[in-house]
Amino acid sequence: MNLKEKMEKVALFAKEKRDRAIIKNPDYSARLIYRWQHTLRVAQYGKILAEKEGAEIEIVLIACLLHDIAKLSDRSRDVEHGRIGAKMVRPFLKEIGYSDEDAENICYAIATHVDGKSDFEHPHTLEAKIVSDADKIDRFSNYRTTVALGKFANDDYESLILAARKRLVRFQKARREIRIQTENGRKAFDEQISLQVVYMERLIADYEISVLPKI
Repeated sequence: MNLKEKMEKVALFAKEKRDRAIIKNPDYSARLIYRWQHTLRVAQYGKILAEKEGAEIEIVLIACLLHDIAKLSDRSRDVEHGRIGAKMVRPFLKEIGYSDEDAENICYAIATHVDGKSDFEHPHTLEAKIVSDADKIDRFSNYRTTVALGKFANDDYESLILAARKRLVRFQKARREIRIQTENGRKAFDEQISLQVVYMERLIADYEISVLPKI
């Protein structure tokens, strides 16, 4: 089975988990559909970083596509979801032909992508660092900013700008505090944050000039 075929099987596995969760909890459908879209973007970022960092692309791609499987299944939404997800996918990885070593590498990247911690012994790999970095890059995407501010679209202007100011502070804090583990991941993360900061600053500036001109 080549990588494309494996990715298709992984995608089918993940979407089946998501669809079962939607049937069980219809109120969560939008969140679960978003979660798969996030997963696809993380895989795209992961592929780019793997190529630049010289990592094993297949390990990174499969781990990225499965990194939030516990959330997609609505099994866990907290910091443990990586470790729960790793347990969920280990038998499946064997079914689609991965060796014990490759399955462990994939599971380790899934388990550690949130906080760098695993519940089984394994050396910290470049592939795991990349999956974690790719996930963090997408946490500050244009889509998330649009969704966050869109909640205020029908409110008064001041509420929207207050939300923008809070988000601007969040972006600045993230740049200082979030741990990015690869050189190219840091570049991509900083670029993502910079785009959001410029947008927030422009949005706030537009609000501040929404007054009569001074004469």
